[in-house]
Amino acid sequence: MCTNLLVIGASARGFAASARRLGIKVNAIDLFGDNDLREVCGRVVQVHSGDYPDGLPAIAATFPESPVVYTGGLENHAKVLSRLSRERTLIGNIPAAVERVRDPTFIQVLARENGCSYPATFSSPFGLPKDGTYLRKPTASVGGTGIIRWVGLDEKPCADGALWQEFVTGVPMSASLLVGPEGIEVLSVCRQLIGRGWCQAKQFSFCGAVELSNAGLKQDMRTRLLEFASALVERAGLMGLIGIDFIMPRKMTKDPIGKPIVLEVNPRPTATMELTERRTGRSQAGLHLSAYGFPLPTKSIAPTCGRDVCWGKAIVFAEKPVYVSLAFDRHLTRCASLMEDQSLGWPMVTDRPRCGTVIQAGHPISTIFASAQTPGNVLRSLREHVGEIVRVL
Repeated sequence: MCTNLLVIGASARGFAASARRLGIKVNAIDLFGDNDLREVCGRVVQVHSGDYPDGLPAIAATFPESPVVYTGGLENHAKVLSRLSRERTLIGNIPAAVERVRDPTFIQVLARENGCSYPATFSSPFGLPKDGTYLRKPTASVGGTGIIRWVGLDEKPCADGALWQEFVTGVPMSASLLVGPEGIEVLSVCRQLIGRGWCQAKQFSFCGAVELSNAGLKQDMRTRLLEFASALVERAGLMGLIGIDFIMPRKMTKDPIGKPIVLEVNPRPTATMELTERRTGRSQAGLHLSAYGFPLPTKSIAPTCGRDVCWGKAIVFAEKPVYVSLAFDRHLTRCASLMEDQSLGWPMVTDRPRCGTVIQAGHPISTIFASAQTPGNVLRSLREHVGEIVRVL
């Protein structure tokens, strides 16, 4: 039975809170050390960017013995996962599987063989047009960080290398899947919010998502995604919670069939899975742990689930350095109270930074949630409440 857990990643709050609702004692290591992460954990270490990710195993060694779950960002660092797995039980996909699904060539072949498309991708810009029709993407990018339109300028090099990928238009989407002993289940499909100006986000930064109803994705697209996911699981041996980021083509595309254009596979719990937990009451931590055969201490003590509503989230970014004062913290509390009527008992402002923190330009400040009967109304509500947050910045 899993009664203690160490959660490690760029941001640990979502999974840690889910595990705590199961009655699991949680510790965490992440880049932010936000207030609401500390509220659900026994101990939290906020790791400095210079120690991330290579310093994580040494920091983990200072915690009591317990299994480890990794969240976003560590899928790009299989060597760090290998070091962690030598010292602790790793509840997640093994480093070899992670490395395989983060290989663009592997994903490209698999997508094209199994009902999907994949953008033209190269390891060098030699011979590529310099007109913005290709993107330069850091190979260790997470959440769209560091992606730029390629125009051939002498840009700052990417520390861990880069690839050049055709820029494709359409609707950015993500699918959350559970891979367990009984097969593959599509938990949800979300429309991603990318580079939204009202979130003060950079052009390609992930800044939230809105969960769609079953009607939000045509059956043909869903079938193709499942075909790709099945091949992915068979060839790479994935388990637990995983995510697939893809582009849903608009009507006028070069591809008359309208295949989903796969961008990447995230072989770990993703940022959108807490939306599904709010809608269904199904614990993302419980689903992930159970897929790996870990009995749970209790059923999730979750607030009211609203199966007939849609949920969304938006991440607010800093356009300039932001000092988190007591007055700003109180402002976040006031903003949360304005959303009380749609909360269903869930917190509506999360990832709340500690007072005295200085948030640098381009970094996330906080996450805002909204619920409504339709995805469109969720999006409108998110824009309204984000506007309240940034009004005082």
